[in-house]
Amino acid sequence: MTEPEISTLREQLLAHAARLRADVQTHREQLIEPAAATGNTFIAGAEGATADADDEREVALLRRSQLELDDVNAALQRLESGRFGECERCGEAIALARLQALPQARLCLACQSAAEHHPRNA
Repeated sequence: MTEPEISTLREQLLAHAARLRADVQTHREQLIEPAAATGNTFIAGAEGATADADDEREVALLRRSQLELDDVNAALQRLESGRFGECERCGEAIALARLQALPQARLCLACQSAAEHHPRNA
């Protein structure tokens, strides 16, 4: 990869990390709002059940955003250590097109495909 390509991917990762941090913060705020604190179905009845479902949704979205942020941060660490673009499974280079589409990719396309078809061997 050329330095301009690496620089572009670094910028993409940093921008994506910023968006994900904002998402994580938003989901955390949703969970600590007063309405979330009164979501006890025993006390609030049907309204509490709706609040519980909303809380579960927010927790799932928070978890998803945090996991993706962890992946992006790991990619930034690989970038800084000089291992960015190297498949963690086979050690071969990850195709530039794959990194442009998914800069936080840890695996080359062949290894990703194998991992998805045989998750226990990943």
